[in-house]
Amino acid sequence: MKKIVLFLVLFLFSLDIISAYNPTEIEEKTLSRLKVLFEKQVEKKWELWLKRQINIFEFSKKNILDERKLYLVSHILNDLNDIHIKIKEKNELKLQEQLAAIEKQKAEEFKQIQDYNTKAKAFFDLYGSQITTSLSINEKCTKYFDFIDEIAKKNDFPTELVIATWWREYNCTLWNPANGWWPFQITSQYYAPWDISLEQFWESVQKYIDFTKGKWDYFNNNKYHNYKTRFWNENIAITYDNYTIRDLKLTAILYNWVSNNTTLDWNTFANSNLNSSVTSNSDWIVTRFLKVLNWRINR
Repeated sequence: MKKIVLFLVLFLFSLDIISAYNPTEIEEKTLSRLKVLFEKQVEKKWELWLKRQINIFEFSKKNILDERKLYLVSHILNDLNDIHIKIKEKNELKLQEQLAAIEKQKAEEFKQIQDYNTKAKAFFDLYGSQITTSLSINEKCTKYFDFIDEIAKKNDFPTELVIATWWREYNCTLWNPANGWWPFQITSQYYAPWDISLEQFWESVQKYIDFTKGKWDYFNNNKYHNYKTRFWNENIAITYDNYTIRDLKLTAILYNWVSNNTTLDWNTFANSNLNSSVTSNSDWIVTRFLKVLNWRINR
């Protein structure tokens, strides 16, 4: 296309010069075709290329005395400037559309946060108001909240459940413990005791989420140990921002073990310090979940 543009420009300038100049039909058609070709070139080579062409023709115009060539160069230059104005307007409109889209996305995200906080506060008020221990949280457990939140969102898994389990099992320590069962104390895999990076912790969190979802799947689908008949005959259905107290208690129970006399309301793993009925020297998963949720609401 560059050769076509150059050919048309040279063609215009090679025509016979006349003293009292009026553009011919051929020249007008050629100029119109040139403008279309310039517009196509701009789409490929962007605004910088167009500015260079404008500079070239502006420089050429200064040294032209011939009336006809001056007309042609001026006409081409006007077309290039018109194209430039249109591009700037188009880019400005595109920028405004992008900014509007960003603002809309932010507004939607904020609304989701507000909606989640509203639901979360109602959930905490309903189930966390009777917690018998302090609502304070070790700073280590909230230090990487946003980091864990990113993983949780990608897996449609509650952030609070990750932190509550990590808090209960290893006090939110970024380290593989001496027993080799890594920060979530899952005994089926061994990890050498030592400091771990956030990248390694990301892997640990992902494996914990996969492990927990495996427990849910076992509960929901296993016919040999049909736990559902003991616990309301409903599937566990937990997502990032939707859960029930029953499903959280079941998750805490399944994370450890289910005995013949396990109940939802009296099991220690699920209920310790959640209310005065089941007390312990240490909070368990659901109580810690609610404390992390309360921290999130009020941070």
